[in-house]
Amino acid sequence: MGFCTLSKDNEQSAILLEKSFLINYLPECDELQLKVYLLGLSFCSNPNSSENSVEFICDALSVTSEDVEKAFGALADMGLVNITSYSPFAVSYKSIKGSYAKHYKKDKYADFNTQLEALFPSVAFTNINQYTVYYDFIEESKIPPETLITIARYCVNLKGEKIKANYIIAVAKNWLEEGVRTLADVDEKIKQLETTNEAMRMISKALGKKSEVDLEEKDLYLKWTGSWGFNLDAILFAAKSLKSKGGFARLDNLLDEFYRNNSLSVKEMQEYLDNKQAIYKLAYSVNKTLGLYYENVEYIVEKYINNWLGRGFDESAILLVAEYCLANSIRTLEGMNKRIAKFYSEGCVSVQAINEHLATLMQRDMAIKKIIELTGYSRNVSANDRDMFKVWTEMWNFDYEIIEYGASLCQGKPLSALNNLLAKWKSSGVLTLEQAKAAGFSSSNAPQPTAAYSKEQLSEYFYSLEELDGLED
Repeated sequence: MGFCTLSKDNEQSAILLEKSFLINYLPECDELQLKVYLLGLSFCSNPNSSENSVEFICDALSVTSEDVEKAFGALADMGLVNITSYSPFAVSYKSIKGSYAKHYKKDKYADFNTQLEALFPSVAFTNINQYTVYYDFIEESKIPPETLITIARYCVNLKGEKIKANYIIAVAKNWLEEGVRTLADVDEKIKQLETTNEAMRMISKALGKKSEVDLEEKDLYLKWTGSWGFNLDAILFAAKSLKSKGGFARLDNLLDEFYRNNSLSVKEMQEYLDNKQAIYKLAYSVNKTLGLYYENVEYIVEKYINNWLGRGFDESAILLVAEYCLANSIRTLEGMNKRIAKFYSEGCVSVQAINEHLATLMQRDMAIKKIIELTGYSRNVSANDRDMFKVWTEMWNFDYEIIEYGASLCQGKPLSALNNLLAKWKSSGVLTLEQAKAAGFSSSNAPQPTAAYSKEQLSEYFYSLEELDGLED
């Protein structure tokens, strides 16, 4: 049998050059390795051929048997073949479908390996995977190997030899995101971390933390003072406000909240916390008014209260709407939110504006009700009635008197008849009583929104508004 054969997992009647070889392995092969691989692969289709020999390859390529064996050794390191025998020399071609794993030349990372092993003198490096996790990261990130060694050395000095490669890689990734790539960058980063020791001791004391500060916590401090712009006094103020609860993770969340609300100094932080307490108190008051109970109102503050305050509603206006909602059996925050949105669309964000708006709408409904009664009907005002009245007065520009007169002409007929009559007058240019041939007609004007209404009357009317029809709680 010839020296080149297929392995058991690569038995096939035809020899094909896998796409995976072209993409993943070809770039790693030198000229001789590629020629040897292809010639040997061609022999596999007829393993009993007299050409299937090391000698034939030597003659065809004008190389020595040692050159051929060295080339196949490199191919074996790449995972393309197995050397099944050295005397006589024989190889088995492996299947490479879905089996690609990055392979590295032995001498490429020789210096890196030596330095890495020196960092872990008590660790036995017996598995290639102990190295390749670093190789892969270097290849993917394009970070200089000496930079990664320096980062690894700092991690070992900080945490000892028990740290895993994944920890070192994670630190390196974080630093890369900060722009730390060269040796000079790493030296500057480490210098920054070392200067934080006294500040970190003070922060740890304020947090009630007794364990040693770790690298992640030092990185947090650099973020707070660098990217976010807090000084040490502000950080200590925030730490003390936590009253020894939550540690660095909770402090990071609190400082993030201050940062998002542009509260960077101690004074701004104090004002924000005071205001926050008032906002939380308002949230509890709204819940109490609606008959709701939430132990934690943080979500309610974020979704509703801050939004309402941001739109210009003051505390009194928010509580007034809550009271109106309760009186009309609207007992959900989302239902109240929809009412708030309607008032906002009308520019009503204060107690006075809300009540005046309700009073105006009540007067409008009184006027519509009188129109309905003039047609000979007695019923409540509907949303459709309000729609038509809005068209008559705002789009067609009819005065109340001519609408009233038209209603008197439509006795015994539905309001749609009045709508048709007004439409004809509009198209004919009839806009006054005189033009409608109603000389001498007299009627009282529609009620004006000048009357004073009690809070109870306004509340009773609150739910029947046109703006609220069809809304779900």
